[in-house]
Amino acid sequence: MVVSLGDGHWACFDTDLLRWAAIWKAPVGKPPVTLDSMAAISYPNGKAKAKAPPSLQGDLVISSPEKPGFGGGKGIREKLLAGGEGQVGPVTASDGRWLGVDLRGRIPVLRYRIADTVIEEVLVRGEGGGLQRMIKVASHDDELEVRVHPLFRKWQGAGVLKEDGFLRLPSSNRTTVTMLATAAPSALSFPTQSATPVFPDTYPVARPTAVTEWPYRIQRLAVPETSRFIRPTDLAFLSDGTGLLATFDGDVWRIEDPEGERPRWTRIASGLFETISIETNPDDRIFTLGRDQITELIDLNGDHHIDRYRNASNAFLQTLQTRDYATSLAIDQDGSFLIAKGGINQFGGKADNELSSHRGTVLRIPSAGNSAKVLADGLRMPYVGLRSDGAVFASDQQGHYIPSTPVHLVGDDRPYLGFEPTNFGARNPVPPLLWYPYQANRSAAAFASWDQLFLQVSWGGRLFAIETPEVGQPFSWQLPLQLDFPSLNAVRHPTSGRLYAVGLGISGYKPTTPDLSGIASIDEVDPFPKPVAMDVTSRKITLTFDRPLRETDILVPGSPALRLFAIKRSPDYGSGHFRWDGKPGEFRDQPNAFTISDDRRRLTLHFDQVFQAEVLDLHLTLTSGGHSIPLHFFSRPAHLGPPQFHELAALKGDNPELRPGEVDAGKLLFTSYACAGCHSLDGTRLVGPSLKGIGARADKGFLKQSMLEPNAVIATDFPAAMPSFAGMLSAQQIEDLLAYLQSLR
Repeated sequence: MVVSLGDGHWACFDTDLLRWAAIWKAPVGKPPVTLDSMAAISYPNGKAKAKAPPSLQGDLVISSPEKPGFGGGKGIREKLLAGGEGQVGPVTASDGRWLGVDLRGRIPVLRYRIADTVIEEVLVRGEGGGLQRMIKVASHDDELEVRVHPLFRKWQGAGVLKEDGFLRLPSSNRTTVTMLATAAPSALSFPTQSATPVFPDTYPVARPTAVTEWPYRIQRLAVPETSRFIRPTDLAFLSDGTGLLATFDGDVWRIEDPEGERPRWTRIASGLFETISIETNPDDRIFTLGRDQITELIDLNGDHHIDRYRNASNAFLQTLQTRDYATSLAIDQDGSFLIAKGGINQFGGKADNELSSHRGTVLRIPSAGNSAKVLADGLRMPYVGLRSDGAVFASDQQGHYIPSTPVHLVGDDRPYLGFEPTNFGARNPVPPLLWYPYQANRSAAAFASWDQLFLQVSWGGRLFAIETPEVGQPFSWQLPLQLDFPSLNAVRHPTSGRLYAVGLGISGYKPTTPDLSGIASIDEVDPFPKPVAMDVTSRKITLTFDRPLRETDILVPGSPALRLFAIKRSPDYGSGHFRWDGKPGEFRDQPNAFTISDDRRRLTLHFDQVFQAEVLDLHLTLTSGGHSIPLHFFSRPAHLGPPQFHELAALKGDNPELRPGEVDAGKLLFTSYACAGCHSLDGTRLVGPSLKGIGARADKGFLKQSMLEPNAVIATDFPAAMPSFAGMLSAQQIEDLLAYLQSLR
C-alpha cells in the first residue's frame, strides 16, 4: 500500500510482512511508481502489456529488509512458491494480520494485529518536513517489538530501543509511541477526528435515450466528466437500488437513482488496488476485490463515504508477476467468498519463477477470511460464478493448452482443468461442461443471474445463457443482443429487474466493440421463447422452450444449421478446427426434416447423423411479429459415437472449386474474426505486430502460413498469442482474407 506524505514524498507499507518497505521522493510531475501492471494500456500513456511489476520512481530515503516489521514471530510465512524457491503470502495468522485502513480527517490510519494486540499507525511529514511515525498500541499483557529504521533516532512514550533495531514495548493497558526522524519533537498528535470526504462533490448526469433492438432495450448510462478517469470494471446494488460502481483505478462511485432520468454520482472510496470486482451481501455489506485482498468498505459515520477499508481476506497468495491477479468475486449464502486467480506465467516465451500454488485456481475463502481452499486448478485466466442453487462455475480464456473458450461446472474433487503450467498434481484434465467457438466467445469473463437465466458474460459484448437440465444435454445459447462496449460483469437491479452490464477494454487487445468502456441497462421488451432443455441423439436434436411457440413464432434452420468439430490441446496458442478424422475442417449439415410437438414447446430437427464432437454449434432463426433474431446453441455431445460412414466427406463437399479471393469479403472476415483486436492497420503496437503495409512486406505463402501455423514464425518481441485458423476458415475464406491482406500496401 502506497501512502502520500506530501511534497512529493511517498511511503510503501508491506501488508504481508507488516513493515514499512520504503520511503522515497518522486520526481516532479511523475507518478511515484512505474505504470506497470496487469493491464497497463488502461492507464494513460501505458504500455500494451507489462513484463515487470511496478517499481518506485525517484530518490530513496529509507528502506527496510524483507523481514517482518515486528519481533518474536514463530511461523512467519508458511507458503513457499512452487518449486520451493522463495516465500509468498502474509505472516501466519498467529503472528499477525493486516486489518486495513481508517480515515481520520484525511489522514490514513493503518491498522494491523501483532499476535493478539491491535496496532494503529500513522506516518506523516511533521513540522519542518521531518518524518513522524506514531503507533497506538491496544492493551497487551506481553512485550511487543516493533522494527525501527535507524533514521528514527528519537521517540516519545514508553519503550526501549534495542541494538538489533527493535523498539521494545513493555506490557501495558495501552500506549502511544511517537518516533521521529527530525531533530526536535513535533507538535502533531495521533488523529482521532471523523473522516473528511476526499471527493465530496456530486455529479448529476442525464440519462441517454434507450436503443431498442427487439426483443431487448439497451440504455447506456452516461459517466460524469471529472478530472479523474472512470474506467468501470464491475457494478453492484444495495437493496434499495442504489448503484455502486468499481473502477480499475481503485475508486468506488455511489450512483443514486440509477433508474431515473438524472442519476447522481458521488465518489465514495478511492485508493484501492486495481479493483476488478464489487459485491454486496443481503445485509448491504460492500466487498471489493483487488490484486491484494478482499476489502470490506464501511461507512462509520453515516455520511455515505467510506471511512474504513477493512481487510476481509488476504489469504490468497499473490506474487509480483504481472499476470498473477484475481479476476472475480462471488459471495455464497453462508458468507464465504469465491475467487478465481489467473494462471498465466509466461510472456514472450520467458517463464516467470514466481508460480504460487494459488495460480490458475478457483478458491473458497470462509467469511472469517483466514484461509483459502482450492476447489479447482489448471486454469489459465478464469472467472468464477455462483448460481442461485449453489453450483460453482468457472470460465476460462483460450491460449496455450486451452484450445478454445471453456465453461466448467466445478465439483468437490479439486479437478484439474487443463492449463499445464498450473497442473500441480500432474493429473489428466477433466473435460469442460462445454466449449465456445473462438468467433462466438473469444474471451469469457464473469457470470450473472437474471431472472431465470444464468449468464456467462463475454468480453466481446455478448451474453450466453447456460443450462444444465436434469434430462438431456448441458448447453448454452447466445442471447440475441450486442453491446457496443467490452463487457466484464453484469448484475440484476433489485427492484426493476433490469440487467446492468459493465466493462472496459484492458490489456493489449483492442476490443471488437465500437467503444472502449461502458455501462448499460438491459430489459426485455417482448418475451420470446427461451430454450430450457436440449436433447442430442445420433439422429436428431430436440429443443424444449419455456413456453409454447405461438402461431406467429417461426423457427427455421440457419445456413449452416449444424457445425461439428474437434479442438486439440497443445503448447501452442489456441487451436484450429478439426474433423472426425483429425484433418483440419468442420462438419456442416442441414436437417432433412423438423417437427413441432403437439404442445408446441418442443422443436425436433432430424439429421442423417449427429456424432461425437468437442463443439456442437446449432444455428436457428426465430421470426416473431415481424422481427427476426438469430439463436445460436453450443454443446459438447461427448456421449455420442464417431461417424459411421466413410463417404461423409464426399457427400458434404470437402473439395469445392475455389474462385479468386475477393478483397471486400476478406475485409469482412478480418472484422468478424476480430483480427483487429491484435493487429492494427495504422502502425499502433498491440499484442500482435501491425499489418500496416503487410501486402508489400510479405508474400502470399508467408501470410497463409501465419494463418494456419502461427507458431512457425514468431515476430521479434511479440508473444506467441495467435490461434491457428486451420479448419476454422474454409479454403475460400482463406483466399478472400489473403486477397484483403495483400491489398494493404
